[in-house]
Order: sequence, then structure tokens, then C-alpha cells
Amino acid sequence: MSIINKIKNTPAVVSATRQLGSLPKGDQQALLVLSIALALAVLYFLVWSPAHNYAKDQAANLTSSKELLSWVNANKGIAKSLASSSGSNSSQIMDSQTLVSTVSANAQKHKIKLKRFEPSGDRKVRVWLEKVPFNTIIVWLRDLDTAYNIKVSQVSLDKDEKGGLVNVRLTLKG
Repeated sequence: MSIINKIKNTPAVVSATRQLGSLPKGDQQALLVLSIALALAVLYFLVWSPAHNYAKDQAANLTSSKELLSWVNANKGIAKSLASSSGSNSSQIMDSQTLVSTVSANAQKHKIKLKRFEPSGDRKVRVWLEKVPFNTIIVWLRDLDTAYNIKVSQVSLDKDEKGGLVNVRLTLKG
């Protein structure tokens, strides 16, 4: 027994077929036309329209992506030259207040306690350190230079009684 025969023999289909047969010829035709219209509406609103809108949106996305790619390719040289001219990963310190906060935050990151610090002129800060390991200071200063483009403009080092520790007075320029 085929699937179509099984469907035809279900009680609901048998009952609907009897009721359709008992209707007058004009009502049967009207019901057939209405069923076809309903099936076409379902196909349009649930299948074709969403698929068509999706295809249209994806075509617009493709066009937008192609335009973005061409813009990126056209400006790749400019971006590379800007990156190389500003230094690798360095950010420019704009004012003394930002310089002080950057230096103190970076010192905390390296577990260095600043004894004293003060802004000194345009984009400069003076820093005093006591009894700090020399190697730690070197790593800290290298980090300031590479990450923030902060350079040492003046330095004074005094050896502490304990080996490897130093007292330092620095002037840093951002």
C-alpha cells in the first residue's frame, strides 16, 4: 500500500472527501479555487518571499564588502606609513598630567615604588626612586620607551649600600 493510499484512507481525509462530494458543483469549484489561492499564498509568504529577501540582502552585503575591501586595499600603504612613522606600538603622550599617570601606573606594574614625582615643564616628569634593583629599573625604562615612547632625558644613579640596589633621580620626557 502506497503512502498516497494510506493518506486517502485516513478517517479525516475520507470525511473531508465525503463532505466535498456532497456540496453543489459551484461550491466545489469555489472551494478548489480558494484552496489553490491559499496554497499559493502560503508558498509566497513562507518560502519565496523570505528566500528572495535573503538573497537581496546578501547581494547588498556582498557589494558593501567589496567596496570596503577595495577601500582597505587602496589605503593600505597610508596605514603602513602611519604605523611605521609613529613607531611600533607606541602612543604619544600629549600632556604632563597624562605622562605622570602613565609613569606611575607603569611603575606599579613593575612593582616599583616612586618616592617622589613631579611634572617638570612641557611633557616632562621628574622621578625619585630609592633602593630599587638596577635590573628592574632597566626593564621599566625599556617598557616606558617601547610602549609609550617615554625617554630618559636626565639620569642620576647612586649605588646603595646593599649590592644591586640603586637610588635614582630621573627626568622622563613623553
